[in-house]
Amino acid sequence: MKEYRSSNLISDPSGIHVFFCRCSKNEDSHVHDFSEIVYVCSGRARQTVNDWEYEVCRGDLIFINVGSVHRFSPIEDFSYVNLCFDPRVIVDRVLTEENAFAVLQLTAFDELRRENDEHPVCFSGEEARRVEDVLFGILGEYSSHRAFRSTVIESLMNVLLVTILRKLVPDSADAPNDVFRELSEFIRTNPGENHSLVSIAKKCFYNPSYFSRVFKEKFGVSFTEYVNRCRIDRAVVLLGDPALSVDAVADASGFGSRSSFYRVFTRLVGMTPSEWRQREREKNK
Repeated sequence: MKEYRSSNLISDPSGIHVFFCRCSKNEDSHVHDFSEIVYVCSGRARQTVNDWEYEVCRGDLIFINVGSVHRFSPIEDFSYVNLCFDPRVIVDRVLTEENAFAVLQLTAFDELRRENDEHPVCFSGEEARRVEDVLFGILGEYSSHRAFRSTVIESLMNVLLVTILRKLVPDSADAPNDVFRELSEFIRTNPGENHSLVSIAKKCFYNPSYFSRVFKEKFGVSFTEYVNRCRIDRAVVLLGDPALSVDAVADASGFGSRSSFYRVFTRLVGMTPSEWRQREREKNK
């Protein structure tokens, strides 16, 4: 599988790399350490992102997050604009407290999105023409050497991203809470994943300190504490299986070492994992 790196592809001061492509053959699966926006200009294709497949056509806009495995399989006369960018473009120029939840919806996690939410953002009619004007405006400036080129690209990029966010902002006032509920459920049911504050904040385009503050406002505990509690809940279930060693339980619960597992378990449960297991055995007798 091919792997593309921003250090080799994105050298422009604007922090983006953009191109137009006509595609007549299947694309190889690949992954990259930057984000990507693909807008379908014509034709149809099968888009696969992390083993989830759907059909796309003109007006569809696909957001591909850092680390997602993806590829296209053209069906007919397929062309698209591809905009690759460093995630800091959003953090530095677009992210505000007003649109933070919409950004979270856009970038949250491919694993988090429900199947009926996986379809790309769709534009049609006059709305599609405006999006295309912005994209081809970015493409034209990117290929030029005109004065204030970077400023124009940044402005058009901001217009594009805000247009996408407007499309994603739900009518429900409870939507921000719904997004965080999905996030918390994902963490709770996948405690063994890498849920470090930095890794998740980066994937969501959030500054770690900002993400931590918003998370604590929603859940009343820090992000790290929430993850630890979810992992200990999982560990308590696994300790009930006598076939699993304590080290195996620690690993399956997402702890990097036996010592950190013992330390967190003792603090939250009030006894060591071995003591808890022994107590449960005596109860069962």
